[in-house]
Amino acid sequence: MQIFWIKLDKLKYETFLNVLLKLDKQKIVFTPNPEILLKTKTDKEFKELLKNANFLTPDWIGLYVAFQILNNNHWRIINIFLLPYFFFNLFFRRKFLYSKYGDRICGSDLTKDIVLASEENWIKITIIDLYNPTDLKKVESQKVFPSLLKKTFPKLDFDYFIYEDSKKEDIINKISSSKSKILFSTLGMKKQEQSIVEIMQSCNNIKLWLGIWSSFDYFIWFQKRAPKLIRTIWLEWLYRLLTWPRKIDRMKRLYNAIFVFVWEVFREK
Repeated sequence: MQIFWIKLDKLKYETFLNVLLKLDKQKIVFTPNPEILLKTKTDKEFKELLKNANFLTPDWIGLYVAFQILNNNHWRIINIFLLPYFFFNLFFRRKFLYSKYGDRICGSDLTKDIVLASEENWIKITIIDLYNPTDLKKVESQKVFPSLLKKTFPKLDFDYFIYEDSKKEDIINKISSSKSKILFSTLGMKKQEQSIVEIMQSCNNIKLWLGIWSSFDYFIWFQKRAPKLIRTIWLEWLYRLLTWPRKIDRMKRLYNAIFVFVWEVFREK
């Protein structure tokens, strides 16, 4: 299914995970959400970056509203009246949506499963994190990140780099000479995709590349993830709004991810 001319893959989670863990050849995985897709409408460079991926996986529930809007032949006005039905399907007919459009591939879940498999099979991974000295809380978390990750995954073999332009060449050399097979970039929207495309040219040892935003923050409790029940009923976004700091910024992001995104999908339709 294409949204804003970006084709998202229809996948079954377990099959997809098994394909990634073969590590037989280089594969890139990006996990678009409404924010990412909206940005591609005005940022052609970012849109081209996404096309480097072998897999573009749907990573937000709102995408399944877009799929339903785009996958019918009704006029725009009729689709507007069908919105309550589309949201009903979202919460009460999830199996139907998954069978029709593929499973939702949550970046945090995918990250955890790949890390667990890496730990079990002694596969070394590399993590690159964003250098941002103005984010003092993030800087403090980065100081303890390796020890906390090791505490959560005691048998995991990994390298951890704070990625900044002045040290980029040195970091790339260290990655290319390591035994790592998997690389996670957590630099945030566009930067992480850009970093993967750049590093990939020099690191043939890395077979799996993933842009996964802040997924590792959940493992070291830098961010607290919603309880499993909340995630199961697709209300993690509400939990984040109620519990995370900077609620104004979170509300703006939700507004864009729901209202602006759905409106732009209607316009495309």
